Amino acid sequence: MGSAIIGTSCKKLEKATDQNITLTSADVTFTITPKATSVQAVELSSQTTTADLDALIKKQSPSFGLKNVKSLKIKTLTAEITAGSEANNSFGNLSEISAIIEATGKTPFTATYTGTGTGKIDKINFTVNNTVDLKDLISSGNLKYTLKSKVNTALTKDLPVKVVATYDVVVGF
Repeated sequence: MGSAIIGTSCKKLEKATDQNITLTSADVTFTITPKATSVQAVELSSQTTTADLDALIKKQSPSFGLKNVKSLKIKTLTAEITAGSEANNSFGNLSEISAIIEATGKTPFTATYTGTGTGKIDKINFTVNNTVDLKDLISSGNLKYTLKSKVNTALTKDLPVKVVATYDVVVGF
């Protein structure tokens, strides 16, 4: 009976030390080059980056690090054209846009943008499944971000794009 009380008390203490933090990844930037119209999704661009999750966590909560992550779920994912967009060269030219985050040997994560519109659209917010735990994927270090889409109207110039992700992280002992 005594060990049951101690076990229950330890679990309560452990949960009491859990901390929720929000992390914003470093901006991932790449360039979408000119693309012809397409009837199916094509890769617009991709970029591999190194994610130092341990440093991001320690910056927010110095007592914790990567080894203390209990769960990591995506909160928001945005893509923004940072220069050169026009009415006929922007996200308005595209449909069924998806952002894929992947790492070698891990299950990729896909977010989608299903908004419709024409004309100049510089920034989009992807719909994310914020119930998926991405701890293993994100903690792998090297991440590849890829944008795919159908091209409804040809893109005729280079478009620099910045992708930003925010994550809800639970850390604890």
